[in-house]
Amino acid sequence: MIKVAIIGAGSVVFSRSITGDILSYPEFKNATFCYMDIDEERLQVGAAMCRKLAKTLGANPTIEATTNRIEALKGADFVVNMVQIGGFNSTLVDFEIPRKYGLNFTIADTTGPGGLFRALRTYPMLKGLCEDMMKYCPRAVLLNYSNPMSMNMQTIYRTSNIQAVGLCHSVQGSLNQISRYIGEDPKDVTFICAGINHMAFYTRFEKDGVDLYPRLFEAIKDPEIYKKNKVRFELMKRLGYFVTESSEHNAEYNAHFIPHGQEYYGKYDVPIDEYLRRCDRIVEEFNKRKNLVNSEEEVAFKKSHEYGSQIIHAMVTNTPTVVYGNMPNKGAISNLPHNAIVEVPTLVDRAGLQFTTVGELPPQLVGYMNPHITQHELFIRAAMEGRRDHIYQACMFDPLTAATLTLDQIVEMCDELIACQEGDLPPLNKKTLVVGSGKTFKPTDAKDLRASWDAVHSKSVGAGVTH
Repeated sequence: MIKVAIIGAGSVVFSRSITGDILSYPEFKNATFCYMDIDEERLQVGAAMCRKLAKTLGANPTIEATTNRIEALKGADFVVNMVQIGGFNSTLVDFEIPRKYGLNFTIADTTGPGGLFRALRTYPMLKGLCEDMMKYCPRAVLLNYSNPMSMNMQTIYRTSNIQAVGLCHSVQGSLNQISRYIGEDPKDVTFICAGINHMAFYTRFEKDGVDLYPRLFEAIKDPEIYKKNKVRFELMKRLGYFVTESSEHNAEYNAHFIPHGQEYYGKYDVPIDEYLRRCDRIVEEFNKRKNLVNSEEEVAFKKSHEYGSQIIHAMVTNTPTVVYGNMPNKGAISNLPHNAIVEVPTLVDRAGLQFTTVGELPPQLVGYMNPHITQHELFIRAAMEGRRDHIYQACMFDPLTAATLTLDQIVEMCDELIACQEGDLPPLNKKTLVVGSGKTFKPTDAKDLRASWDAVHSKSVGAGVTH
């Protein structure tokens, strides 16, 4: 019977979801799950939640919980990574330091300064996880759910030979949305989606051989439909194709909304600081889950559309399936770099995970992705080579940052972000001719950053501003 190690299992809701998905297959009713987290309280709540879920599903798994990563990995067949390094305090750094320079975000977990520094914080842990896997479970498959997806997958593939895939729900989730907008069942739709994580596009969207895009373009003339996804529909009107991941995400991946001021981006319902508000809600949700664990109430379950359990089932039972995975390109998309991390249809069976060939993407879609692919490459070189200058350059090429800050401001902001979390980042001591800001910054107290965010949030709420 298989063993699944879940790293970062203190993410209680997601631990429950992926555990339930796996247990929903009859073949895995007696699987072993080993949950690992450094937060003992969240770990135990997560494990208890999954024990209750197993009863709901009539399954009899072995459920273990440990704060020792090596113990979790020993003998594992599959490893699920859902770790976020630094938690809410680091997220505050990602938002509040750039805010001082006039740079605002919605989510800040994929690209730009927020995604970059999250990836840098994650690099030491993820590299260590892969080293431990090579030692204790070298044949295990790593399923990575942690953002920033593309940069984390660069860490995995550039520092190890572990078989791994990055998984996200934006492809199947967005397909469901656009199908509903035109009154179609997603199961009846034929599609191909390709690009990079959170910035992949539906290049084929058909039913019975008929292109559905004309109907989607017609549908967005309805104000009720248009208002559900204003940013993505605006991008579709200009680029010709619909992009994965939400409007709040994509609003910060380009220079076309946020840099033009609140009146302009407010018209498109761009929710500045959305991720910080979500973090506050996550704390409340954890307390609800903790109360549920300690009650007699059953844990409800509905199978998710996450790909993780499908991959495990396909590989163990040799039942071929197709998912959307994130791995090195190697020619799958012919006009993107060979070593870029891309998201394309992926065949899964006993042999593992294999990309299908997509071919060329339309040049306007490549233009949307390329600045971010450059950031991904600069990130991994900065982390592996200790190059601080590559951090400056990664932020220089971010469209939102470049449209908002001067070069001097970008470098100074990066120096301050590094100073605020230097102990959590890989060493950045490689000497180059590229100069820094020359300024010295003290580490920032989390309480001060929390006070700064609370002040901004209170002001927004008081003024009735939600974006």
